Amino acid sequence: RHRLYSGSVKDIYGVEGKSPYVFEFSDRYSIFDWGEMPDPLPGKGESLAVMGDLFFHYLGAPWENWQIPENFPKFWRDSLTTTAAWKQLRREGMPHHSLGLIDGSNQSVASGSRARRLLVHALQRPLVRATTKEGKIFWDYSAYQEKLTNVLVPLEVVFRFGAPEASSFLARAEKIPDYAESFGFPEVPRAGEWFPYPIVEFFTKLEPTDRFLTREEAKQVAGLSQEEMDELTAYTLLIALRLRDLFSQLGLELWDGKFEFAFQKNGEHGRTFQLVDSIGPDELRLLSGNVHFSKEFLRRVYRGSPWYQAVERAKQVAAERGQKDWKKICVEEYGQQPERLPAEAYECARLLYPTLAQALSQAVLGKGNFEGVPTMADLCRRLREIS
Repeated sequence: RHRLYSGSVKDIYGVEGKSPYVFEFSDRYSIFDWGEMPDPLPGKGESLAVMGDLFFHYLGAPWENWQIPENFPKFWRDSLTTTAAWKQLRREGMPHHSLGLIDGSNQSVASGSRARRLLVHALQRPLVRATTKEGKIFWDYSAYQEKLTNVLVPLEVVFRFGAPEASSFLARAEKIPDYAESFGFPEVPRAGEWFPYPIVEFFTKLEPTDRFLTREEAKQVAGLSQEEMDELTAYTLLIALRLRDLFSQLGLELWDGKFEFAFQKNGEHGRTFQLVDSIGPDELRLLSGNVHFSKEFLRRVYRGSPWYQAVERAKQVAAERGQKDWKKICVEEYGQQPERLPAEAYECARLLYPTLAQALSQAVLGKGNFEGVPTMADLCRRLREIS
């Protein structure tokens, strides 16, 4: 086996196109699409692997004893409980690509045990090409019109329970006419407000920078039928609701997050979805009061810095020039790279991942293997102090 892909957080090993692949989670972290940041966070890789394995087990078992909370409108709850996604989850759980944790010698380990490798079913390489025309980049997703299976859905599917400060939803709602109304909201929500029910948005997955897509654009990019779009939306909402209940047991509020899916063959000619990649605090926005207990904490450390301002300018300039490498512009033209984390922020960031992994393991499995970490309450207090 050899390395097939090296990302900002994890590496993928295997034989191209042959199952299984190995996800190896590192202690690296990335924000603002930059890639590897200066400070590794010891224990992060093991924490992400354990949490990913735990969520796949938790969501992959039948949901027969779980109900949609009644504090959401009845018409909205009824619309979800009549979907094929709801019936699948109640009967068999969420299909996913995980085969469980393995240790360094590729031996399986029990769910919740410490390891930084996750074994998964292999997916085909996405067939997406970029071309430049008149100074603009165009992405060719025509391969997805062939109703592919065993391939990644080329979308980041984002759910939102509300609009916390700095949520990109607020900027779109102000800029795009009737955008908030398109979700059934009577007026544009304000920062810090919860929505009456969660919503789903779509972004590109296979491009250098995540690009917002309307529902119609998302359907076209991924080659989705209307029925498939409705099914994908229902799965996203139901998984988000289930995780919201779980995090509430830890004293955390789940505001928004993103999932990734793959097309899975269903019967002779049909297809459905499976949950892929992984889930953890890098994909979710978790808060305890006004304290961020996710990667958003790290974003807020850097937001407003000269490096962050240069990143935003470089992305805009790259789009105007039709260039993909905005990072090169940031480094070579603006002379900016991220500095190391301040000492107190680094210590909290280092503890955030194992503390959350320990709390989730105890809540779901009744045990955890990250002894010696602070309690959730203690780490939230420390985060609050440096905020």
